[in-house]
Amino acid sequence: MKIFKTIISSFKHTTVLILVFLILSIILNYLTTYIPVVIQYFIDVLLNQNTSNAIIENFISIFNNKLSFIPIICILLLMIEGIIVLSTYIRTIVKNKIIQEFQFDLKLKLFEHIQNLTYQDFYKNSLADLVQNMADDVNNIVNFIEKQLTYILDIVLIIIFAIVQLVNLDLRLSIVMIIAVGTIILLSIWYFKKSKPIIENRIKTQKEMYANLNDNYSNIKFMKINNLQEKEKERFNKTNIKNFEANKSKVIIDTWYKLLIDGIVRIQTPFIFILSSYLYMQNTITIGSIYVTINYSNKVTRAFTNLTEILEVFNLCIASYKRLNNLLNLTLEDEKTINNNIEIQDTTITFKNANINVNAKTILKNLNFTIKPNEKVMIAGSTGSGKSILVKTLVGFYDYEGSIKIGEYEVRDLNKKAVRENICLLLQDSYLFSRTIAENIKILVPYITYPEIVELSNFFSFHNDVTKFDKGYDSEIGRNGMVLSKGQKQRLVLVRAYTKSKPIMIFDDSFSAIDRINKKKILNNLLTLEDNSSKIFITHNIELAPKFEKIIYINNGQAICGTHNELLKNENYREIYSLDINKIGEEYV
Repeated sequence: MKIFKTIISSFKHTTVLILVFLILSIILNYLTTYIPVVIQYFIDVLLNQNTSNAIIENFISIFNNKLSFIPIICILLLMIEGIIVLSTYIRTIVKNKIIQEFQFDLKLKLFEHIQNLTYQDFYKNSLADLVQNMADDVNNIVNFIEKQLTYILDIVLIIIFAIVQLVNLDLRLSIVMIIAVGTIILLSIWYFKKSKPIIENRIKTQKEMYANLNDNYSNIKFMKINNLQEKEKERFNKTNIKNFEANKSKVIIDTWYKLLIDGIVRIQTPFIFILSSYLYMQNTITIGSIYVTINYSNKVTRAFTNLTEILEVFNLCIASYKRLNNLLNLTLEDEKTINNNIEIQDTTITFKNANINVNAKTILKNLNFTIKPNEKVMIAGSTGSGKSILVKTLVGFYDYEGSIKIGEYEVRDLNKKAVRENICLLLQDSYLFSRTIAENIKILVPYITYPEIVELSNFFSFHNDVTKFDKGYDSEIGRNGMVLSKGQKQRLVLVRAYTKSKPIMIFDDSFSAIDRINKKKILNNLLTLEDNSSKIFITHNIELAPKFEKIIYINNGQAICGTHNELLKNENYREIYSLDINKIGEEYV
């Protein structure tokens, strides 16, 4: 699976640290289980019972009878505890370093993947899904690795070391421990299976709540203007109830699981005590051995009392794992691109028998036309005719059949970044960042000077608007430019685009919100601008057609191409042109 490979590769910088972490975990847990052995030896010696331990006896011999038995044992215990504390401290530092590196690398890989998704695959996912992938899903995986996986490792090591020590004492004692642990594991498997669909349902309802909140907060003005608060409250409440029911089911199964585990933990201790006492009366084990057995029993079984949280996080981790794997299976741009490092010299655009497909449906068919360098072209057609789809295909957003070339190169075979270095596409609703006007203008060319910004702003009739703000170009524009009118937003985007003009400039209804006077001025400026770039305009203002060298008219999924006078011979084109030039109040021509 791709997510598994991604997770493993995110650990590649921390291989040595992981090895250190494992060694420290072994040392830490071995010493933790060795402390009861020291205390057992201490008790048995004090009670004059038959006992021996080569390691402890060798340690005692170091002192050559300079200290009595009790201080020596105290020194040994203090040394072991000191090593445990030091190992725990070092292991925590190492673990934090591993997790930080892993989380950073995983988030970077996912962010890069989302950035490079194809246009269609990106919009198959809601914004709430992508936010959840980058936030909750990554955190679930990181949280499991950081806390629960460490906890599981400690439990496994303690069980191994404890059972080994018990086998040395008496096999029957280790069998009791194995039965108790085995029962807890079986109950845990039952809990895991039962809780899995409940947790998945809870995640699903949380996702619905995310989407609901995103819709409401993104359209708050619309909600208020139309007094939809109560309706949306009811809608949200239904989702909230489903979330409540999912949580309720989880609480019930958690309660039963905790009761059963707690029962095993409580029953095991007296049972171990009875068995140990019987073995003691049979002179099979010592008093110290009874202490060790009860200590290990409590240590191991009580370690499982927090298993509810571990299994819950594990279920969350699995759900997040699946979602991230689905994300990584989405198609990336340029995944199969052959020509990666080609510089496009000739910017002639050629459509030859091209069909454009969206979601396996042909939207535009049999397209045949050419757009030459420096040519001024209008793309006209009714709303929904496919004008935007045509130009978005040119920059690699949609699949096509037939041939669409820039110069001698097929668009589908070109690296998309190379294509977009030659094409500027300005959409009707281009995105603005929650920064200042100047920062938004400088995004493409950070080193552009203030006089150059003013010159471009005057060219697009924007400078006078900027001067009306208290801080001018240093004024904050808020989320997606909320302090600007739609017309001001479009003019700001035009200024930004021309800080880095490209050989092919495409304006996709980029003037729709600009007032009539400024629109006329900007269009005249662009149409008379000699900057050696092709200019392609998508507009509903077909009365502007005589100003362009070429018209591409789209109707019923097909395109006809020619000059305005040539297209007037087409009945449909002539009819819509006649209707537009007779509109009251329009004076562009």
